[in-house]
Amino acid sequence: MLSVQIVLLVVFLGAFGGMFAYTDVYGNIKSTIVDTTCFSCIKMDPISKINFTFETVDDRPHPSFVLDNLTKGPVFLAFRQDVCTACDEIDPILKDIFDVEFGKKELFYETVDYEGSNVSFFHINVDHVSGEFLDSFFIYDKDKRSGVPMYVIITYGNNSGVIQPYYATAYSLLGQSHQEHREKFLRDMISKGIDYYNRNIL
Repeated sequence: MLSVQIVLLVVFLGAFGGMFAYTDVYGNIKSTIVDTTCFSCIKMDPISKINFTFETVDDRPHPSFVLDNLTKGPVFLAFRQDVCTACDEIDPILKDIFDVEFGKKELFYETVDYEGSNVSFFHINVDHVSGEFLDSFFIYDKDKRSGVPMYVIITYGNNSGVIQPYYATAYSLLGQSHQEHREKFLRDMISKGIDYYNRNIL
């Protein structure tokens, strides 16, 4: 009986060792965990600043759904994934700010009255969209962080006498540790977008 147990132990250890020797364990883990960036999950919470720019990533054109809605007022995009604890913390703030309800896996859109101004709000789950909605994530990821949550306000600015779309991108938990400070950051971001819009669209 003892010899049978020893043989089974040797066979098991050999099979287990072979699995590590001949399979790309690190590659599989990296592709499923490391490459799926959720800022809160891996503690990457950059301090965000509201810096507007005219330049999209790789000078790609603004999506048509953004340009169409920009005729009504600023456009706010909120990006998330299915599994993202930081997104779960921010979504209730967004619902409160825009007075809307949406599911976390949902592509949601509504133009709302935000303190007397029209703002088109889009909630975009990158795990469930394609086409220009998915492309917009890469167009506005100006710091090339490739992670969620990510928030974008698109408005109009004066680029050397030419009125053009002007946007700011913020990431993760916005460098804030309290919900009320995160809400204030997002409201300030929206208010700046409205201010630029009103100054440049008239």
